[in-house]
Amino acid sequence: MQIKDKRVIVTGGASDLGTSISRELLRNGASMIAIIDFRGASGNEAMELLNKEFGRNRVEFFPCNVANNSEFDETFKKAVDTLGGLEILVNNVGVINEDDFKNTIDVNVTSVIRGTLLGLQQMQKDLGGKGGVIVNISSMAGLHSLSEFPVYSATKHAVVSFSRSFAQPYHYQRTGVRVIVMCPELIPTTATQLNAEFAVVVPELVQKYFKRFHSVAHGVVYVIRCAQNGSIWISEDGKPVYEIQLFDSLPQKPDDTTFDENTSAYKLN
Repeated sequence: MQIKDKRVIVTGGASDLGTSISRELLRNGASMIAIIDFRGASGNEAMELLNKEFGRNRVEFFPCNVANNSEFDETFKKAVDTLGGLEILVNNVGVINEDDFKNTIDVNVTSVIRGTLLGLQQMQKDLGGKGGVIVNISSMAGLHSLSEFPVYSATKHAVVSFSRSFAQPYHYQRTGVRVIVMCPELIPTTATQLNAEFAVVVPELVQKYFKRFHSVAHGVVYVIRCAQNGSIWISEDGKPVYEIQLFDSLPQKPDDTTFDENTSAYKLN
């Protein structure tokens, strides 16, 4: 899909990563972007910054707690009405909080599922839409175990699985909406988090992280244009994104095995 003249929603758009994604989409011709985020001051700042850079009324900010279902539904509808339609959705919202695991699940999983369903309702061809693209931002933590952040890792695994399931032909043949997964490496997503992580912020280190934001943003543009439905992409070390393949089925057990009731496992004969 070409990005030129397309209408876009970016959730979590007030983060530095969200702003970078919005900026790259505008650079590539997106007609208008709606940013949805709970951070009012950061959201207004991002909107003003991008409108100053690309022209008035190119970006609108909608404050919203995406973990509140009714509030998210209402805000999403307002955003679509303001845009006059929808062709691209980037579910970028995410938090890391192992202590408040309920909120982490609500934000990282439930809101991504809800956002995807809301986006599909607007874009799917069998309901009168024109098709489109949904990019769900997961994490490399969603592809392997992460002992330091087990809840966060579990939520990002869920995003990968949900996205791949909705990309199956059963759905795509009806909706005409590609669902793609982007998995950045685990990095702080805002300058505030950078300040919290490093007692003394080294300018070179900050620049390295912002370079990685830009790499993810470039990757999002690339996958919207070129990636196959259901594909999974990794962004790391500020380098170009690359696709990985996951198993679509469990490995078959060897034929020469029997079930051992004592160990509740299969063993070779």
